[in-house]
Formats: sequence, structure tokens, C-alpha cells
Amino acid sequence: MDRRQFGKGVAALGATVAAGGAFPVWGEARERAAQVTGPISGGRRNRIFGAYVGDLAAHGYVEEEYLLSGAAARYAVIGAQTPDGRWTLKPGERRPFVTRLLVRRPRDPRRFNGTLLVEWLNVSLGFDVSFLDGPGLYDGFVYVGVTSQYGGVFGEGEKPQGLKDWDADRYGMLVHPGDDWSYDIFTQAGRALRANGTRGHPLHGYAVKGLIGAGISQSGSRLLAYANGVQPLARVYDALMPMLCAGAAAGFEGGAAPGAAAARTRPLFAHVRTDLDVPAMQINTEFEAPFFRPNRQPDTPHYRSWEIAGASHGPAELLKIIRGKEDRDGVGSRWHAFDEASAVSWQPTSGAAIQHVHRWLGGGPPPPPQEPIAFEADGKTIARDAHGNALGGMRLPELEVPIASYRGQGARHFLAGETHPFTANELKRLYPDHQNYVDRVTTAAQAAVAAGVILPARERIYVERARAADIPPAG
Repeated sequence: MDRRQFGKGVAALGATVAAGGAFPVWGEARERAAQVTGPISGGRRNRIFGAYVGDLAAHGYVEEEYLLSGAAARYAVIGAQTPDGRWTLKPGERRPFVTRLLVRRPRDPRRFNGTLLVEWLNVSLGFDVSFLDGPGLYDGFVYVGVTSQYGGVFGEGEKPQGLKDWDADRYGMLVHPGDDWSYDIFTQAGRALRANGTRGHPLHGYAVKGLIGAGISQSGSRLLAYANGVQPLARVYDALMPMLCAGAAAGFEGGAAPGAAAARTRPLFAHVRTDLDVPAMQINTEFEAPFFRPNRQPDTPHYRSWEIAGASHGPAELLKIIRGKEDRDGVGSRWHAFDEASAVSWQPTSGAAIQHVHRWLGGGPPPPPQEPIAFEADGKTIARDAHGNALGGMRLPELEVPIASYRGQGARHFLAGETHPFTANELKRLYPDHQNYVDRVTTAAQAAVAAGVILPARERIYVERARAADIPPAG
């Protein structure tokens, strides 16, 4: 499958206000002012769409929604969009918008570590999905999910599942001019979050030191385009993390617009521009590696790239989380059908990467360099070990102490990958007894923490799962 098909594969996933103040946010010019209003409450369902799954209060956090309103500009490309990512944009037509900010913050501002993770919410399933709200964030970060795109507000298809359809009473005031304006909406969200001096602002009293802009998959492609074209103009974010996009940047024109189906422009493969003056980090899995390999670029003082062996675009652990949110919120997609998906998850590694970027912004070292996934001499085929697992890349305990063969791309479900468990005889050959297996997993997990590719909490999960596993099988 070629790189052009990569874009088609990803796109195939899914082609009232409470009494409160309005807080002006001033940008480079007065006409770029936006307002934050809220928090939002009420509605027919009287709850937040896409809320945290679990007990957020147990982490000492609160979750609220706010409205962001203003006028956004669309961008025109001046000259060629060259593969080096050094693009020139010009702001043009402005249109009004009203969208939402999903804010999760420590209840006690003194627990805030100074960094906001601002996620461009993904709309590939036809509604807002957050991918980067893992447990590692709720140890001092503020998380904000931005409904940046038209699909998050209006959905798509004959049975739309956007916010306005999910609860017209709660979200009926939302207005979105189309995806061509999404880049400036994301900029204005960042400015609004940073300008927190007014009492009543959701982050008033929180000492904001840095903003990380991040996105996964389709949103990662928009973040890559943002890094190359918008960030040099806007200079709002202090670090950018376009992830799981294989170096494929989204377009600036021809996106979804009112009254039209969600248009999918062909992605343009490009580097993160090397003259970007803020840190940038890309993460890709084994699924994206064949598409990303021709576009790799070396690490620099401002750039890092990690590749996760064995992981797929939509691994089993992530699919279970998505299904839990869908079941609770009463929306549906086909992602929960992938029973044989890869069991190697990228989310624990993305959580570790966010911690590294946070420290990087604070003057610490950049994330540690990691070996890329290995390829055969043809440059297209991933090199594999005797178990069928990829060589090179970030080797999590699943690959260091294997009980299955993991594939980043699936024959049946392309983006979900595959897991092929070893036979009982093979497990007995590899692991003489259960304690041997537990000890080896423990060592591998400790090594992954030492390498900085997972957090200590994930090490404990690995060890607990190993202890509970019937490996080698009895009998």
C-alpha cells in the first residue's frame, strides 16, 4: 500500500450557558480578539459530551466546558508547499465562530505544573474524540480539548453525531464556518487559555508557563500543517506534537464547510520545518512506519521522533476506551469490532512523551533519542525477528518478553493491526515457569521506565498483568 493510500485509510474511519463572565483575549491585532464564556451547563442530557471515563475527582481534578467565540481567518498558501515544510501563508477571509473548550484542571491551582496540553480533538469517527487524556496527565497538567473542526460541531452523513445533534439545547449556540477556519480557531483557543488574568476565567489563578499543542491521526496531520504554516505567524504554542500522522500534513483549503460533506483533501507528506523555533515531537507506530520512513528527519535540538514497534494505529486498549465512551454517550462507530487488534498500545508512550516535552519547555533535556523501526534492504518491508515482531523501534515489554506476534497493520482491519498469540508449547519453551515470565516482564518494564518511554504507573500495570497471566499455561 503506497503513501497515497495511507491518507485514504485514515480518512475511511468516518468520512444554556451558565451565568458567567466574558473574557476578552487580545492577539496581535484588535480584530483577532476572542471571548471565553461559561461554564456551559444544562441541556437535555445535562452532561458533557466526551467527558472523562472514570473518577476524575479521585485525581483531584474538575472538568468543565466553556465557549470560545470570535471571528477566525482562513489561510491561503503563498507559493509551493515544499516537502521541507517551509511554507508561507497569508490570512484572508474572516468568519464568526462559536465552539467549545473542554477543560480539565487540578482543583487546587497549587498542583498545576505550569503546562497546558491543548488537544485538537479528532473528528474521524464523525464526532469529537480525545486520544491524549491518559492518566499521566492528571498529575499536574491542565488538559484542554478544542472542538476545532466542523465535524465536531455538526457531524457528517445522514445521521450526524456532532455536538449540536447530540444535545441541541446544550450546544445549539455553536457556530462553525468550516475546516478552512479551523487553524485560526486553534490559535485563538491557545491565546484564550493563556490570557487568564480576569477573575472567572477557567484558569484564573493558574500560573501558565507553557502550551503544548497536540493531535493524533487526522488531527496530527492538521497539527503538522499548523507547525509548518501557522505557528511561524501566530507564535501561540510553545511546543507542538503532531502524532500518528506519518508525516502527512492536511491542507489549508477545501475542507468541510456548511452544507457540504466533509471533504478530504489529499495529504502532503512533509518534514517539520527545521527553522521552527519551538520544540516539536512526532510519534508514529508500526502502522505508520512504512509511510513515514521516506519522510524521516534527524533529531535536532528542537526536534524528536519516536517509532513504536508492534503498535497499531488503533490498538486494542484504545478501542476499548473508545467503545466505553460511545456506549456511555450513545454514539456509534465501527471501531469496537476489532477483537484481534494489536495488543501493543501507544498511549502509555505518548503519555511519557508529553512529560518529556513538559520538562523540555522548563529547560530540561529533550526526550531521549530512540532507534527507528528497521526495514529490509528494499526499504519497504519491516524487518522482523524469529517471532515475527518488528526489529528496531521502541521495544516495549510486549516485544522484549513476547507472548504473541504483533503487527501494526491488519489484513482484516487495516488500522487496528493484529495479535497472533503463541501456542502453549511455544510459551512453555520460552518461559520455564510462571515466575520466570513475571521476572522478565518486570525487568523489561523497569528498563522501559529507565529509557523514558513509559511512566512508572505503567510499569506497575505490566507487572500486575504478568502476575495474573496463565503463562506458561498450566498442564
